[in-house]
Amino acid sequence: MRILIITQGVSRIVAPLLNSSHDVVGIVESAPRGIDEYSVSIRSKVKLRELFSSIGIVPASLVSLCKYNQIPYFLMGSRSGHALREWVSALSPDIIVVYSMSQLLKKEIFSLPKFGAINLHPSYLPKYRGPNPNFWQYYFMEMEPGVSVHYIDESEDAGDILYQKKVRLPLGIRSHDKQNILVSEHGITLILKALEVIENGTVDRLPQPKNSPTPRARNISKSEHSQIVKWEEWPIERIWHLMRGTEPWLNCIQQPSGVFKGHRWIISRYEKDFSSKVNMEMHFGQVFKDCTGYFVLCRDGKIRLERSFSLKVILKILARMVFRI
Repeated sequence: MRILIITQGVSRIVAPLLNSSHDVVGIVESAPRGIDEYSVSIRSKVKLRELFSSIGIVPASLVSLCKYNQIPYFLMGSRSGHALREWVSALSPDIIVVYSMSQLLKKEIFSLPKFGAINLHPSYLPKYRGPNPNFWQYYFMEMEPGVSVHYIDESEDAGDILYQKKVRLPLGIRSHDKQNILVSEHGITLILKALEVIENGTVDRLPQPKNSPTPRARNISKSEHSQIVKWEEWPIERIWHLMRGTEPWLNCIQQPSGVFKGHRWIISRYEKDFSSKVNMEMHFGQVFKDCTGYFVLCRDGKIRLERSFSLKVILKILARMVFRI
């Protein structure tokens, strides 16, 4: 089939679909929410990212990959409406495949292909509908999150399900490893199975219930970071699991300072049943140092923290300032 991909960056679905038996006729890159794709700044950032990716500071850019493979590329932002519709219509795809999109796909787009559009959502729907299922699965200690492939309609992640699978994950798994398992190991297989039955006309659609058993998997604001962990209530296992999963971005504790400013703590192991006397000035959720190293204090133990200086991290920080990545 003629496939149009919509995703953010060189996501985990791009290479497998390029290497499949299907013909990828175009790729749409979904810009961050609220970004005006016609502004000079966003276009400049795309060009700068190409440069940064060429020297290994940031991962390869999607636009560079498309140029290399001679695949039509479109940057979709908040004002893409008419231009995107004309672009998709000209490519005449049979189906749109979506993974990791910053906004809901409008009917005027997903209704263009003969077979509509499908989405890979990293949860066992109808649980964790919304833009950030990964965070809320860590927050609620969801140890069997699963992955689903569903049709896109005008709702948010509530279209008919084609395939889904529950996947049991270990406590403290980091987000990168989690997404490798859910998306790369299982999600891609489900996408390819879905494309096969759609092409063969043997689709078995499972309608979703109207309501989800979990709260909407919304994005959290920066102001919520410091309040998200219930230090006085949660057991250390729950805190450790959340901190490991959100290690690259959640600021629930004070990050390194001095020459390590801009670096982030590496969340190491946890030590249960901490029974030593605690100084009255030592509060749960604060970072301290003992003879073993740095740790964050919990009500029933310590979570060990590590750090390492890296010039590449500094360059990545500069890149994030430019690209908001």
